[in-house]
Amino acid sequence: MSAAQETVKEAYLDAGRPDAYNADKISYLTDDQFGYAAGVDGMMLREKPGAIFYMGAFYAESLILAETGHSTGAIQIAGTAMPSQLPFFVTACDYTLIGEELFAASAYLSREPLLLGSLKGQDMGKA
Repeated sequence: MSAAQETVKEAYLDAGRPDAYNADKISYLTDDQFGYAAGVDGMMLREKPGAIFYMGAFYAESLILAETGHSTGAIQIAGTAMPSQLPFFVTACDYTLIGEELFAASAYLSREPLLLGSLKGQDMGKA
């Protein structure tokens, strides 16, 4: 837990916002799929976030998380390359990055020349 807290603290310092760091906001839930979903659902219902982002690989927990997030009224943005989970995110989220769009968005937002070049090369290969 100390390593996670130090990593987050360093990120706040790098962003120039050390005042916004709060060690109480850093927690470990569990490595169990449904235990994690239940824990995050509880956090969503208690804290009522304005926006929720789901990015990466998801399995059966995708619909559980997205339904709870939808019930809080939060804007939800999801991105996954898992085809079996896309219908749940498309249905329950406001915006969904589908498959390669998730990786393209990362390259676009970072403006990293190497990532953008890789993206352009992949697009040319598809044409």
